[in-house]
Amino acid sequence: MSKYNIANSTKEQREKYVVDALAINSLGAEPLTKENRDLLQSYVDGKIELKDLRKKIINKYKKH
Repeated sequence: MSKYNIANSTKEQREKYVVDALAINSLGAEPLTKENRDLLQSYVDGKIELKDLRKKIINKYKKH
């Protein structure tokens, strides 16, 4: 999982990781909300680690 860390990846790599994940998501999951897409962009931009992003999304759905 460390290859996905901001320190170990370029913005271009993170962008590809997200594009690949979105492609998999499109095979049958619900479309992402704007809020979740914005969180993914924060990861691509190097503002939030993937593990923290995942926690935020999980916590958001636990509250509902």
